[in-house]
Amino acid sequence: MTEITAFLVLITTVTIHAGWRGGAPERCAAAAMALATIATSLTNLKAPLPFRTVQWQLVWIDTALFVVLLVIALTANRFWPLWIAAIQCLALGAHASRAFAPDILPLAYWLIIGKLSYPMLLLLVIGTERHHRRSRRSRRSADDPPGTAPGAGDGVSSPDPTAPAPSGADRQMGPDHEAKRPERR
Repeated sequence: MTEITAFLVLITTVTIHAGWRGGAPERCAAAAMALATIATSLTNLKAPLPFRTVQWQLVWIDTALFVVLLVIALTANRFWPLWIAAIQCLALGAHASRAFAPDILPLAYWLIIGKLSYPMLLLLVIGTERHHRRSRRSRRSADDPPGTAPGAGDGVSSPDPTAPAPSGADRQMGPDHEAKRPERR
């Protein structure tokens, strides 16, 4: 299996994972990264890119991906989009470096541009899993009946730590017995 095929399988798996377990930021980032991968692959269809000069097709694809990731980072309430946008900004910096210093080796330019997507995918997987755990935990606590401790899904009712302490009559008669109290005027 070639490295390109392995990467396409990896990004497809990560995109499906983000669509299945992630929230809106995870799904949007995965879709944007998958579209950028498809667009990059289409630029390589005719012939492999030589990386001897700035690859302007890739600059525009990377710029569009950076803008999308930056918007996600500025609107999402998560940490990982900031990191992914920063890594994508490094890719844009590599393009700028190649434009200003044409003597950079093509292999170094290719490595920087091509390999930055792996940590981005790792961060997306981590962000997706953190979101999934957080949403599962909040669903579990929302399903708990009132008066039970959050996450006590075993059916045994435990006292709510935020509830007021029972009065003396309630303690003597037990929780199942309703004591009639005289009305105060």
